[in-house]
Amino acid sequence: MLSYQHGYHAGNFADVHKHTALCLLLRDLARQSSPFFFIDTHAGRGRYDLSGPQARKTGEWKDGIGRIWAMKVASEGLALYLSTVRAVNGGGALRTYPGSPLIAARLARPVDEIVAAELHPAELTALKRALAAFADVRIERRDGFDALAALTPPAAGRGLALIDPSYELKDDYARVPASVGRALARWPDGIFAAWYPILPEGRHQDLLAGFGRLAGAGIPVAVAELHRPAPGRGLAGTGLAVVNPPPGFEAAQEAASAEMADFLFKGAGRHGVRQLTGS
Repeated sequence: MLSYQHGYHAGNFADVHKHTALCLLLRDLARQSSPFFFIDTHAGRGRYDLSGPQARKTGEWKDGIGRIWAMKVASEGLALYLSTVRAVNGGGALRTYPGSPLIAARLARPVDEIVAAELHPAELTALKRALAAFADVRIERRDGFDALAALTPPAAGRGLALIDPSYELKDDYARVPASVGRALARWPDGIFAAWYPILPEGRHQDLLAGFGRLAGAGIPVAVAELHRPAPGRGLAGTGLAVVNPPPGFEAAQEAASAEMADFLFKGAGRHGVRQLTGS
């Protein structure tokens, strides 16, 4: 059993970046009247108490959602993201942060199918509490990679898979694109969004090489990254590889990333969205 718990990092700059992209992808799916399928392979606990012991220990959220919480934003993506986080807080002060399964549950419609997979017992118990109001969300105690293999292709035909492991295991950098590649063989029209950390060691290059091979086979892969200025140790940046990105996603994410970089890093960080060209 892996020990990672996201409560120490919930609401940090990486979450702002990742969850803004998630909101844009879900919004695009909801624009069509037909149902869509969403699976969160590594769901976590769904809701995070920013006054709890884990969040207090690191305080990472203060340099993430804490910096933009009260801001007036112009980009569509950041506006949708902030409205979702504010709705979870009931329009009051920032006290709680929604994880990706709660964001999806709030943005989905009754006709859509939402599945959240989580293996860690304590996180699973908390996840069930966080999603108790959403009776139609299916929660499964299982390995996220196994869930991706077992539950795709979905009956709805169209949809999104969010793959967001802890990367405690170095093998995950190769396992993520390999798992997406196998799922694509069954579900070629699916959208796959894989989050990855950018660390000084550069291990994410193995992941990008794997997605580059998919791009080399003619599959569209967009990569969105946000880098901290002068990171030193720890998380240097955050990335998201999106397979089969919908039209308009890259421009919308670029606009949101530029705005969040300004708010989070006072314009000193780096950001960008690009298409992988294959390897």
